[in-house]
Amino acid sequence: MKKLVMVVLVAIMAAGSCFAQPGGTPEERLKRELDGLTTALSLTPDQVAKVTPIITDAQKARSEMFQKMRDSGGTMDREKMMAEGAKMQTETDAKLKAVLTAEQGTKLDAFRKKQAEERAARMQNR
Repeated sequence: MKKLVMVVLVAIMAAGSCFAQPGGTPEERLKRELDGLTTALSLTPDQVAKVTPIITDAQKARSEMFQKMRDSGGTMDREKMMAEGAKMQTETDAKLKAVLTAEQGTKLDAFRKKQAEERAARMQNR
């Protein structure tokens, strides 16, 4: 009986950890990001068409950055990764704001703040 309970608990924990990671394929991540931005900013179809390559390029650059850090063989410097990621996000948001209205730019700032708060909450729960 104890073994059965232990197996069930391990299975539940493993399943839960799968849902905690928001990874997925590049296409799934792109769709999630675009859906989030479209909803949060009320993007028009024309804006979605203009925003898609910006987000695609940003995600590709972020993936390349992480791959380069992994390939370096040493331990990854968390502070450096966070600083580089923040810099990339700022550059991406500047490109996005060139496509958005002033009101949508304000909404983007609020959206990014909410994302940061959710990320911090997830990190606290680890």
